[in-house]
Amino acid sequence: MVLEDANLRRTTPTRVDRYPAKMVSHLAEQIVRRYAADCRNLLDPFCGSGAILAVGSRLGVQVTGFDVNPYATLLTSVKLSGFCPEKARRLCQDIIQLAEAADNNLPMAWNAKEYWFTPATLEKYERLRFAARKLQLNRSRAGRAVLLATALSVRLCSRADQRSPKPFISRRAIEERRGRHFDPFKQTERLLNELAHLYANERTKGSARVFCVDLVRTQHPPTCDGGYSHVITSPPYINAQDYYRNFKLELRVLEGIIPFEVDDLQCRFIGTERGRLMVGISRPEIEKHYKLIPELKTLANQSQRHAAIVHRYLHDMARAIEIISKVVSPNGTCVIVCGDNLVGGIHIQTWKALNALMEQSGFALFDSFSDAIQNRMLPPKRQGHKGLIKHERVSAFRRA
Repeated sequence: MVLEDANLRRTTPTRVDRYPAKMVSHLAEQIVRRYAADCRNLLDPFCGSGAILAVGSRLGVQVTGFDVNPYATLLTSVKLSGFCPEKARRLCQDIIQLAEAADNNLPMAWNAKEYWFTPATLEKYERLRFAARKLQLNRSRAGRAVLLATALSVRLCSRADQRSPKPFISRRAIEERRGRHFDPFKQTERLLNELAHLYANERTKGSARVFCVDLVRTQHPPTCDGGYSHVITSPPYINAQDYYRNFKLELRVLEGIIPFEVDDLQCRFIGTERGRLMVGISRPEIEKHYKLIPELKTLANQSQRHAAIVHRYLHDMARAIEIISKVVSPNGTCVIVCGDNLVGGIHIQTWKALNALMEQSGFALFDSFSDAIQNRMLPPKRQGHKGLIKHERVSAFRRA
């Protein structure tokens, strides 16, 4: 059954499982089997699209996922919990009928919305948003499946180039999509049927919980009695993905239906290049960062902005690791999957810096190995620099 599920997920169409920097399925399987054979409860504090949690849950482990991205937690909760397809289809018909009949809508509070959507498509989305909030889709499994289908339809119904993992409007997209109407009602119904084929009814053995949690800001994350026996996660990389930009269309549609505010969220992704990056970082902490990453001084001499991205990343990850250390049970296992980065042309061994932060927080390394990434050879280019992941380092720690 595990092999059948793994093969199914490897062939899952991108349009219903679109998420950047997903952990490759074979690595998730290998890590969980290698380090969590005696697992009581498993936490992934940066769960993303839920690769680690899906493996653990199929093996009968109680799993919990955190992520700051509301779209990620929506996607992962539908994957892990499943839903009744008949209820979801009835609910989908209800919200479409309500959207078609209602005089009201729920406008997107976004100045750029008319750039991304035609007037007719935008009107339908704002009517769908009204219906989704009125019927409280976020409160049931079937409702979350419909909400995910709506979010998945956004890129397909936008003016964006469909070839890119990040939304942008190219000349080719303008030519190919000019004069065409993309109907969110029909796309949502079609995508819900695809989701039903993949995730309908609960197929996992273990219980699953997924929470929208900002590890940098939280004081009391959800936990279990005695803490989590195992933590397995792949944290964000330094500036390797602009996660907000990847999801800005979906997040604008989900805002107001799920409780979050986009303007507050967009600078909170760890590793981002957005916002006032050096706020709250002291001079002693900066010096500590130079010891963790000696190349950082060279980067600072070349570009203060690029150096600030790295300082903010280390500051935020230190805070996240501090929170993780509080929720792991004594003698618990924590596995970190991370690789290298290129920032401003400077090679940074991100995994080595994170390992040092883990040891400073009371974790002891007991095993590690490297896994080559064969299919991630197109570096994202932004503002003259790029990030390229050629391999990932798996580091296993024990909590003292």
